[in-house]
Amino acid sequence: MITHTARPAQNTRLPRRIFLAVCVCTLFCLLTPCSSAQTQRLELGRRLKRFEIAWEQAPATQQAKAVAPLKQAVSSFFSLQLSEAGRQLDNAWFTVRNAAPPSAAEKVAIAYSLTALPFCAPPETTELKLQLSPFYAVAETLPENTTLNLLIKNSSAETLAKLNCPATAALAGTAWNTGILPPGDHHIETTLQLEGLSIRLPDVSISRIPDLAQRTEKLQQTADRLRQQALAENRPPELPPTTLTVATTARSEAALLKAASEDRSTEADFPLLARLLLAEQLAENPQLATEIAARSASQNDLWLTLAKGRKSVPVRLKIPATTDPQKKLPVLFVFHGAGGSENMFFETYGDGRTITEATRRGWLVVAPGQGLLGLSLSVSDMLDSLQHFANIDRSQVMLLGHSMGAAQVMRQMQQDPSCALAAAALGGGSRMSAAAAATLKPVKWYVAAGTEDFGRGGATQLHRSLTTAGVTSEYHDFPDVEHLVIVQAALSDVFRFLEQALSASTNQR
Repeated sequence: MITHTARPAQNTRLPRRIFLAVCVCTLFCLLTPCSSAQTQRLELGRRLKRFEIAWEQAPATQQAKAVAPLKQAVSSFFSLQLSEAGRQLDNAWFTVRNAAPPSAAEKVAIAYSLTALPFCAPPETTELKLQLSPFYAVAETLPENTTLNLLIKNSSAETLAKLNCPATAALAGTAWNTGILPPGDHHIETTLQLEGLSIRLPDVSISRIPDLAQRTEKLQQTADRLRQQALAENRPPELPPTTLTVATTARSEAALLKAASEDRSTEADFPLLARLLLAEQLAENPQLATEIAARSASQNDLWLTLAKGRKSVPVRLKIPATTDPQKKLPVLFVFHGAGGSENMFFETYGDGRTITEATRRGWLVVAPGQGLLGLSLSVSDMLDSLQHFANIDRSQVMLLGHSMGAAQVMRQMQQDPSCALAAAALGGGSRMSAAAAATLKPVKWYVAAGTEDFGRGGATQLHRSLTTAGVTSEYHDFPDVEHLVIVQAALSDVFRFLEQALSASTNQR
């Protein structure tokens, strides 16, 4: 069935030039994870998150006006013009934030971003080097009397330090003696005061970790030892089945912490101390993986690198709170689009609303990171590993993907039609052969795209292939929605569909 269609839309099949740009962009992101491009991606993600929060609250008329700058942002991103993508995201944010146009001062101020280094260091590090700079070129400079107000807050929103200084000092680069900060994952709230306006810039994260270098080195050594044991031909029989994943996770987290301690930008504002604590606990007691994961999940998301043999996939997890540890949890896999990672559904796509909605329903969420060549492990492989970290129900698995992630959903279902009971493809897809589609008859499908979405052509092809083969599939067009926000626009309807599919499956037992 087709719903939500306001008008006929042109065929927006992904052009070859855009497809090639997607491949180049993804390869670029894979090959330059710690370069200045990573810093740009971090700042771009912060601006996308700010836009999506405003988009969610805006009336439909203002959402529609954001389509043009959003298309420009997507085009700039796939052309590797990340600063220009940020400018267009800010233009879209102005559009949905308020019907009135921004003042000249606002347009100048919002272009700026703050860097605070070191962002990952021991608590005895008392100095932060501050640099205020434009993320993209602006015609005018900040007024001379602009001031910068900074607050360092902990995870409980308690203020740990504050600073007021002229913006000119931060533009030239200045040092802030914060004093000794307590161990923890903190954030810096940044506000520019100019011409009677208070302009809040995206928050910046910092972590203070006791004995950072020594703990990172120990974690790496433990990871190497466990990995050698897990891959040895004569594997010790007492090793728990989680050993290889624990070892691979510890190695990945040690590499992340080493890079962060050297001021190499991370992809998102991570709670680095929390991630280190989880990796340390797992490495010390791999046989207690389920208990450790459940305890850690009550406070934070979980980052694991699932492994099978010499293949691995980074995943970010959210385990719902439960009063019954014996209850088996439904599992929702979410697959990101090109240029993204396992963090995208958590950090953006509606400010992580997919994760909130799923865990509110008692579902475990798994976000795998995929590269240009896809995934090294299948859904079934990942479930084999995950079942040692949480009490999952393998008969209640659902898949959701956006853009390149929609293609991944198709690939996983074709590889193993029994791996999931429901699948949702947003802003992407392609024609499926009649033979392949025929194997998916037990699976319910949800396919959607925006009327301004370049992935709409592929989505409609997927839906037609499925219905022609007799597979249950519902298709939805969302008017005045382009490629970037189709997940956010369709999310409520997607969860309605997934709940119905899950309920139908339960009733058939």
